[in-house]
Amino acid sequence: MKDKCLSFRNEMTIMTMIMKMAPSKSALIRFNLVLLGFSFLLYTAIFFHPSSSVYFSSGASFVGCSFRDCTPKVVRGVKMQELVEENEINKKDLLTASNQTKLEAPSFMEEILTRGLGKTKIGMVNMEECDLTNWKRYGETVHIHFERVSKLFKWQDLFPEWIDEEEETEVPTCPEIPMPDFESLEKLDLVVVKLPCNYPEEGWRREVLRLQVNLVAANLAAKKGKTDWRWKSKVLFWSKCQPMIEIFRCDDLEKREADWWLYRPEVVRLQQRLSLPVGSCNLALPLWAPQGVDKVYDLTKIEAETKRPKREAYVTVLHSSESYVCGAITLAQSLLQTNTKRDLILLHDDSISITKLRALAAAGWKLRRIIRIRNPLAEKDSYNEYNYSKFRLWQLTDYDKVIFIDADIIVLRNLDLLFHFPQMSATGNDVWIYNSGIMVIEPSNCTFTTIMSQRSEIVSYNGGDQG
Repeated sequence: MKDKCLSFRNEMTIMTMIMKMAPSKSALIRFNLVLLGFSFLLYTAIFFHPSSSVYFSSGASFVGCSFRDCTPKVVRGVKMQELVEENEINKKDLLTASNQTKLEAPSFMEEILTRGLGKTKIGMVNMEECDLTNWKRYGETVHIHFERVSKLFKWQDLFPEWIDEEEETEVPTCPEIPMPDFESLEKLDLVVVKLPCNYPEEGWRREVLRLQVNLVAANLAAKKGKTDWRWKSKVLFWSKCQPMIEIFRCDDLEKREADWWLYRPEVVRLQQRLSLPVGSCNLALPLWAPQGVDKVYDLTKIEAETKRPKREAYVTVLHSSESYVCGAITLAQSLLQTNTKRDLILLHDDSISITKLRALAAAGWKLRRIIRIRNPLAEKDSYNEYNYSKFRLWQLTDYDKVIFIDADIIVLRNLDLLFHFPQMSATGNDVWIYNSGIMVIEPSNCTFTTIMSQRSEIVSYNGGDQG
């Protein structure tokens, strides 16, 4: 009996200890769950953040030394002065007729106010005072001040016919496009932009003021825009013209209502685009060091970046005849000799025979069949009648970036550095025409659709794809 009492007493003691421990154990479990949840959120944010060091790092970030540090020389060129007119009369003249229209917010406005009605900080670009007053009900409006470019500033000023690429006699410079004082601005929940559009006037696509306003909006979104968990900011355009697709990807268009365009651009993509010079009046990839690009760029860093497996590829296109089959075989071999780890993709139509396709595959190409695309404005049976087949590059959406290389080119050194440059990086050809023989493409179905829808409107000077 005594043993039973002792046993019962011991059991009661153990139960009492367990009961005393229960709250602390429960608290420990709750703490671990909270820690686990926080770790999961942190991992998710890192995983989904498109790291600039993986896919979108700028080629400019690999510069190892400045111009003066790498190659001291006397700069004899005279920098172009800012083409800005200070007086208020000219500023008003530069406002388009659309700027005289009172802005009524889109119906989805309150949906995008993440901080609630009246609490949002809104940057207003290219606006008049009445616009600022009308929008105060949605939050604090911040008038973004910047000097508008002069009417004397022409598109061709950004695309000179010739520059000294080796900088033997002068340093090529670009006329400056004035920007706001970004340092003085606080973070913005939303950027609202009144975008000028002179469509259907001739040359409306090449209006410098339109370019300037697009650049102001992009810089605000990249530098001062608050981002969500996907590292995307919000830019709302009002315009009868679509914002420049070269800056704001159509993939980032979230909503469209009448003349309103809501974009959610990825900040790192914008930063990469904005890191490059505007136009061809300056080089993104310096060539002037005595040892060439090896001295200007930190090749160790480049090689470390480019050895990682990525969704990137080199691509060429064969269509309409077998004339360039041997060239494509040589191109593949020259690429492989540079020790690139990127895929080699060859797009071809039915004009290439089975025998030739086997030879191309043996050379290293992964083959993909396409239906060629005709330029509706080209002459029948002309050599460039189907050169728009290159548009198929934008349908390679299983890759984040591709570098297109014409089949008549031999590669002499590793070109993987070019994957760090954004679309459309290419070599200038003549004034604002670029050479499409080598170019960086970011595949996108909506970009392909946009290009196809405009191929009957945009006239090529020679009927080709780069005219």
